[in-house]
Amino acid sequence: MWDFLANDKKKKYETLITNFASLSQAFSQKSDEDTAEIVAPIINSKFQETVFQRAFNAVGEDISNTSFDASVIADEKHKYLVGIKSFGINSGDQKVAQFKKDSQSWTERFAKIKFHMEISKTKEEANVLNHDLYLEIALEIARLRNQRIESSKALIKGFKSDDVTVDSVYHVLMPTPKGVKPQISVGETSYLPIDIDNISIIGATSIKNPTNFQFTDGNHVYKYTAADSQLHMTFNNKDIVVDTWDVKYVEDPFYIFENLHKISVDKDDQIDQTVSWVIFNKNKEVEASSGFNGFNGGSKLGRKDGYREQRIKQLLDVYSQQLTSEQLAIVQNYLIELLITEYRTNEETKKMREIRQEFMDKLADFSNNELIADVEKLVYRDSKEVYIPIPDARHFHETHPHFFGKNIGTFDETNKRKLALDKDDRVFTLKFLASGDEIEAYINQDNGKAIQSFHKQGILGEWLLKGVFQLQEREALTYEKLVDLSINAIRLTKFKNSSIIGIEFIWIDINNPPKDAIGWIAKDS
Repeated sequence: MWDFLANDKKKKYETLITNFASLSQAFSQKSDEDTAEIVAPIINSKFQETVFQRAFNAVGEDISNTSFDASVIADEKHKYLVGIKSFGINSGDQKVAQFKKDSQSWTERFAKIKFHMEISKTKEEANVLNHDLYLEIALEIARLRNQRIESSKALIKGFKSDDVTVDSVYHVLMPTPKGVKPQISVGETSYLPIDIDNISIIGATSIKNPTNFQFTDGNHVYKYTAADSQLHMTFNNKDIVVDTWDVKYVEDPFYIFENLHKISVDKDDQIDQTVSWVIFNKNKEVEASSGFNGFNGGSKLGRKDGYREQRIKQLLDVYSQQLTSEQLAIVQNYLIELLITEYRTNEETKKMREIRQEFMDKLADFSNNELIADVEKLVYRDSKEVYIPIPDARHFHETHPHFFGKNIGTFDETNKRKLALDKDDRVFTLKFLASGDEIEAYINQDNGKAIQSFHKQGILGEWLLKGVFQLQEREALTYEKLVDLSINAIRLTKFKNSSIIGIEFIWIDINNPPKDAIGWIAKDS
């Protein structure tokens, strides 16, 4: 990535980082005996992330439990996901991920690992006994980590082009230790999915901590530490250096701080307003038949003039010669149950989904793929049908009637659940900030609860479900899946003097929600 970035932007980045580091002596707590010793350059990680975004026009990736901190568009065909880190040039391995929730299911394996170490005379002997247990945990770590990587890549790649290359890299700044010439080395190494087919167990890190173990996939060496559920990676610091900057310390850094208030800065903030919300409800459930799981609802076939009955008869006629009388009876009974019976409440709809799954399981035994495909068209909605649900939509629109555009959030005076403007007048540009892709979207449904694609419903749905959320065909999005991916929320950004609304998929700590949160997690809800 470093070679693809523009030289003027790299110079701006260097200037901002080294200028900050030039004040390092102000933060040094030296004793009288050490006053002559050169201090180590200081790099503030949060400042580094912000500066990286500012210098390279990068987008911040607010995703928990991964090392992706920013995304960079080098050109139209090359995009990068970046894990930004800083650590000393002589430091050891570094944390790259954490699996607190998932590690709870590994407790029994860890107990066996400890027992094997206790009955073994050497670490090598215990490693043999624990090999398969280590491998099981390593494979689970790889699966979870790889899902997160692929989801993030889908977000930045977007849905408009198949010829965009998305690479992921670690970008690190490594200061020299104290006592030597102050410098900062820029390092870069690949951020790859773990190669599951080539995982090789190295073994326990020590006989005292057998639940801490190392493995490699041929690309990187990893270490898992059970006590804190963290995955570490060896960076080979001195081998990944791509640039080195000298740091010149300011003689009197305190003078800088004493006079900062005298600097006048004109701030040009393009953001007008942001709102964010979590995708799941108070019960940690994602709506089972609407929103991102819209495809999971009941059939959309019309009922007028016995249309559903006609479709059932047509299907039975087509397959009357291919199925036995018993099989035809099964198909008929289930189709009547699913298409003629009306399901109105959430509980009834839940029962419908159970009956439908039972039906599809039975059809699998018929070994007739054409029949399965035809039945799916009757009893399911389009597998790519999704919309982005707005929580407590009516209240949101009443308090933000112009968020999506002038009067888009206003309601009809006679029908209070219906939006006042026509569909064409409720259109706005929705921009996916990670990829830069834009689509025409509009506010729809009762109380304006849905953000839907105006033209490309299928393309958007496939990208969201298969790319962002890493779901299989007709697999429902669940709270557990969101946790696995470390994406549980959405943020919308309204820009000043613009009809564009930005959208990001993020992680929100529900115990400490951001100020712009709406819905049930809002602090004033």
